[in-house]
Amino acid sequence: MDVHAPHEPVNSWKDFAIHLSIVTVGLFIALMLEAGVEYLHHRHIVTEARENIRRELEHNQQAAAKDIQYIDENVKALRSDVRTIRVLRTHPMKFHGGLENTMSFDTLDDSAWRTARDTGALSYMPYEEVQRYSDAYMLADQVNSHAVKAGEADFQAAAPLEMGDDPTSMPDAEYTRMLEQDADVVVQMNVLEQFLKQYQQLDEKLLQK
Repeated sequence: MDVHAPHEPVNSWKDFAIHLSIVTVGLFIALMLEAGVEYLHHRHIVTEARENIRRELEHNQQAAAKDIQYIDENVKALRSDVRTIRVLRTHPMKFHGGLENTMSFDTLDDSAWRTARDTGALSYMPYEEVQRYSDAYMLADQVNSHAVKAGEADFQAAAPLEMGDDPTSMPDAEYTRMLEQDADVVVQMNVLEQFLKQYQQLDEKLLQK
């Protein structure tokens, strides 16, 4: 922003007042234009951030619904493993089939939230709005972290089978360990499902606003 001194000579207080008024008006107009440009820029990045976050919340809502179905399938597979392990432990000659320790999960995204934070868009939003988004994304992070832990525990439950022993003639302690680990994973899956349902409710409220 440039301010130039008057080119005409100042010969009286009247001339000085006129020139001072012109400079003052010019400064005021320039500041108002600059503020207007800044306001429009801030409004644009906030609008863009809100739209990106909304699309991400919609995607996460769909992902959470799929994850609940995945958890149901994962739990069914774990309970089938428990029945199989009991057969291996007590009637190994009746064993047919195998054990399945896998986990399907669709991660909840947070790239739009992180972008809004890093670009400063959140600083131009109302505090209450930012807090609502923050609560949802904190819960999404907990869901993702718990899913990773549950998946790792699920894979660890099959560790005795990776030692190369005959699954029909392992030490009794190994069968017990697999049963306990599978039961622990089922509990973790149930907890994860509750987190997902809480996230769905919170996400739905945000999408309705």
